[in-house]
Amino acid sequence: MPGGDTEIPVIDISGDTSLAAASEQIDAACSGIGFLAMTGHGVERALLDGVLMAARQFFTQPLASKCALAIELSGHHRGYAGVEGELLEPGLRADFKETLDFGPERSLDDPDCSPLEGPNQWPDLPGFRMTVEAYQEAVLDAAKRLLRLIAEALDQPPSFFDQRLVRPLVGTRLIRYPAVGEPLLDQLGCGAHSDYGCVTLLHTDGTPGLQLADVDGQWHDVVAPAGSFIVNLGDMLARWTNDRYRATVHRVQSPRAADRYSVPTFVNPSFDTVVECLPSCLGEGEQPKYPPATSGVYLQSRFDETFAYRK
Repeated sequence: MPGGDTEIPVIDISGDTSLAAASEQIDAACSGIGFLAMTGHGVERALLDGVLMAARQFFTQPLASKCALAIELSGHHRGYAGVEGELLEPGLRADFKETLDFGPERSLDDPDCSPLEGPNQWPDLPGFRMTVEAYQEAVLDAAKRLLRLIAEALDQPPSFFDQRLVRPLVGTRLIRYPAVGEPLLDQLGCGAHSDYGCVTLLHTDGTPGLQLADVDGQWHDVVAPAGSFIVNLGDMLARWTNDRYRATVHRVQSPRAADRYSVPTFVNPSFDTVVECLPSCLGEGEQPKYPPATSGVYLQSRFDETFAYRK
């Protein structure tokens, strides 16, 4: 049973308060609950509202129109996946959600194009592409500011992550969780999992459903101020910090009364970045818990595990 609401730490990264204090607060949140609510992020309200409107606009289309952008038509993991297209918690039915994935637009003629980069599949909807691209660019800027504060908390130069985000693997996902009349006993909107990459910045329509697991395995509803980004850490940051920072397991319960819309943006290092334990995260006599891993290869392996179309 859930253990009640959890008001995650709210941290202002605007610079209106001490950035050193913000870095300390971020360090405490990352090494504790593994979630935080980020304010002062600089993403305009019009973009926050606009991307949710774009999600509703897309998902209300006929199924045939959505399937015309099926993710299996993309060679680089971009496009639409229908209900039960992803299984994040083995032992349950696949997730009761539908998704649309985008990344930075890349040409396949680009010799530096990695297997996780390429052109997006865009719906023919007025203003849709402009809104999503502007939103993704603004969120990436906010994520970079956050990561500079995280670098300082880890006793690294502020530019540590910037140097590893020269050509970042960024994924913005529009998600619709259909409302259900009664809870499904063997199916969740999104099964329990930890994220794969570095950091995730989540924007939602405010409908409840997101839950995190504490260190004792108790589930808690996540509560955050309107207009903030819910930030959680992925497995790569846990690897970099030798588990000093938590890649917290979380899930989404299907909404009851109305559909739930959310937009996570996954910010990950460039494809060939080697992720390995930072010396500053090793205590005396400690050894790295994880072998070095390459960002892109690791992400591909996790996609292979969870997405039906990749099987």
